[in-house]
Amino acid sequence: MMDCGEATQIQLGRAGAGMNKRMAILITHLHADHVLGLPGILLRFSLLGRTRPLDIYGPPALLEFVKAGQATIHLGTTFESTVYAIEGGYTTKLGELEMRAFEVVHRGFALGYELTQQRPTGQFIPEKAENLGVQRGPLWKTLSSGIAVTLEDGRVIKPEDVTGPKPAPVKIVYSGDTRPCDMLRKAAASADLLICEAMYASEHKDLAEERGHMTGIEAAQIAVEAHAKCLVITHLSPRYDMHRGSPVLDEAQAVFPNTLLARDLMRLRVDSKGVRTVSSDDARPE
Repeated sequence: MMDCGEATQIQLGRAGAGMNKRMAILITHLHADHVLGLPGILLRFSLLGRTRPLDIYGPPALLEFVKAGQATIHLGTTFESTVYAIEGGYTTKLGELEMRAFEVVHRGFALGYELTQQRPTGQFIPEKAENLGVQRGPLWKTLSSGIAVTLEDGRVIKPEDVTGPKPAPVKIVYSGDTRPCDMLRKAAASADLLICEAMYASEHKDLAEERGHMTGIEAAQIAVEAHAKCLVITHLSPRYDMHRGSPVLDEAQAVFPNTLLARDLMRLRVDSKGVRTVSSDDARPE
């Protein structure tokens, strides 16, 4: 989960997301619209009996925010939860994902996040496994997950013996709130999906500069310069009537045609073949 604004726990319920799944929460900065939903999420997870550990990453000030919640509203969890105070350049592994945080230019300290997934193997080829005498079942699953197996006759079968070439890594980059900056351009290089704030249309570029945000055109220019494959713009100002078509989206698409407007409960499939919309709730754009 990248950022945790108000009503996040409600949206998780609407999305049908389980409360006990493996997950991590990545906070970009300590402005209210990016972090006020965190106490509610932690309390809801506890009330619903979450047992899995939960790691939360964010700027150093996040520690003080969580401690204040513990001291004032008894913000504790029934499951193991750990808050990591991080800086730009921090890297770690989140399950199958490699995460790297990078600093962006906003009002105060703020981060963006780069997430990369590299499949351990290429596509599993059943015919090769059968020809090598590997029985269908658990051994196939083990090999497809990138782990070698030993057969009863002592032969060792390696994953590359029964799989095709590895696909290219899949990279998703999330900007958080920022002005255009080299740190974001570098992180977004060749990204399969760039999720980028674009709060204003060009007519309000002065507000974007003053408040540390971007216009749709500026977000699209980042996507062009980074050679990203798909751009999703979010964090739009409520001054625009989204139901009649957003000028922010129109301006962004004029620069970078493969631009989508984030909407509540939008689901995208991201893999080496590209980005495809699976479904979305058209009730209201984000």
